[in-house]
Amino acid sequence: MINNWKKNSVYISFTQVSLLIVNLLLITIISREYGPSIYGEYASSKSLAVLIGTALVLSLALVVTKLRARNESISDFVFANSYFLIIRNLLIAFIFLYPLTVIFKRDFTLTSLFLIGFVINELIHVALAFYQANGDFVTSSKQIAIRTILYGIGAWVIVMAGYPIVWVIVYQVFVLAIFFGVAHFSIRDNYKNPKNHDKKDVRNKLSKSGQKMVLTTFSSALVSELDIVLLGLFFGGPLLGVLSWARRILEILFQLVAASLDILFPQLSKVKTREEVMNIRNTLKKVFFASFIIPISFYFLRNFASSIFVLLLGDEFSTVAEYTSYILFCLPLMVWSRINIIFARALNFEINLSKIIFLASMISLSIYFITNQILQNSAVVSIILSQITISALTSYSFRNSYK
Repeated sequence: MINNWKKNSVYISFTQVSLLIVNLLLITIISREYGPSIYGEYASSKSLAVLIGTALVLSLALVVTKLRARNESISDFVFANSYFLIIRNLLIAFIFLYPLTVIFKRDFTLTSLFLIGFVINELIHVALAFYQANGDFVTSSKQIAIRTILYGIGAWVIVMAGYPIVWVIVYQVFVLAIFFGVAHFSIRDNYKNPKNHDKKDVRNKLSKSGQKMVLTTFSSALVSELDIVLLGLFFGGPLLGVLSWARRILEILFQLVAASLDILFPQLSKVKTREEVMNIRNTLKKVFFASFIIPISFYFLRNFASSIFVLLLGDEFSTVAEYTSYILFCLPLMVWSRINIIFARALNFEINLSKIIFLASMISLSIYFITNQILQNSAVVSIILSQITISALTSYSFRNSYK
């Protein structure tokens, strides 16, 4: 479907496996050493930062990828100007960050550091768009894999040395900053900061494209992170840590299953006919149905998984496997929502789809509130109903937009 699909897929899969292993090991160590209450705060603060960060970076990494894939007139001037817009928006966001952490009951310091790390990561992906726009996901995958391994080793040392959890995030920001330098200086010199162009015009075009593109990226972030933010709003203490663990397992597996879907974006941006679009979509239905294997398998192995969680995390996390065995049935729903979002982004249906997802998010908030009032333990029901709502409405949006 795209050049070097097999090679790209191998490297992307290796990168995702590295992320999976490192993230699982890291949250295991954090949970065991700091306990469920601190881990719950860590996870919920991170999710809030991801949502804020997604909004402020304007999806400029995707914008740059799309512009360069299409060889647009401003494609040679996008890198330095994208950096400027992202950093400017970060400074503006800090004005509103403290009130948001108060509203969502999150730690300001942790959320701030996570937000800075998220922004630097976006800068990295802007730089790596130099390669990805040409269908080269190998270079970016190598850099991400190395970065992930270095971060995992360093974070492990910090946790085992008994330092406060905030230093884990500080170290992450430090590693990201270094790899932004690596990614930026791997771009050919004539593209880094070219002269003789109208910066204001380029930035305006990037901003307009980003404001449209970010609608679907933010929608995708809502699919992944909204549950943990809402869990932090309605639950607390050790229970939040247990629920966050179960939800994060779902998220990690979702990212692993859905990773290769991102390769479709440059190709879909070039598709011209309805037949091509529908052929790709029909093929991806196989991914949706195949993803049911994971939750079904885990459900039958949940008792064994419970003993593993207790062994690794401690008795305080004894209910993680039970929660996870139900929550994992959201995985196919999240995969299908991601497919709908990628199609909408590439085919310029961002506005319609985003309206639907924002509506679904409001419905999800209502679901959490109502179920919390009428059920003794409403978390699992809330998560499943939330993901059903998002998946159903994104499908409706695609069918309604692409007639």
